[in-house]
Amino acid sequence: MKKVLLVGLLMSMMIVSAACGNNSASVPASQDEIQESVQEFYNHMSELDERGKTSLSDFNAAVASYSAGTASGDELQKALDKFQDTATDLADQVEKVKLPSNLPENIQTLLRDSMIAFKSAYSIKEQASEGAASPTVTADEFNQMNQQADVAMLYGISKLNEARVAAGLIEKDEAATTDIIPSGNEADGAAAGNTGTSQ
Repeated sequence: MKKVLLVGLLMSMMIVSAACGNNSASVPASQDEIQESVQEFYNHMSELDERGKTSLSDFNAAVASYSAGTASGDELQKALDKFQDTATDLADQVEKVKLPSNLPENIQTLLRDSMIAFKSAYSIKEQASEGAASPTVTADEFNQMNQQADVAMLYGISKLNEARVAAGLIEKDEAATTDIIPSGNEADGAAAGNTGTSQ
């Protein structure tokens, strides 16, 4: 149900985005410029995605070590702080992305929709990182937030791949696969509600 609501929210944001329109520059981008812009966007999102997966993996490893008695509370707190800082930074990085105004309208729309979905994904991950420090957030709730973020991420990936197809960077049948894969990592039963950490 939460995933359905999330997708509904994303679709509402897409409608608002489309209503804003695209004030194209007077000189349309060349095919090379279009491909370069789309590839740069893809590379940037790939980098952010990798940072996000690494951050969650490192946090889960710290939680596992703490649960096993091989890491101290201070070490776990440092891992949590790093996880939170990374989540906030990723959300900020997506917020700062600017799309060229002279791209074809269809590609501009696809990239804008993709960016909105990525913003939603990283905002949810930021909320998850904050929830990890709360004793009232269970491991299941923490995992659900990360899974919701993955749903938004998948939607963003699908729109980005459509833009890559439209720009001639990949073939349509390649759009079913991607180098950007949601982490799928769960917190191994350990939201901070089970770790005893606190801010």
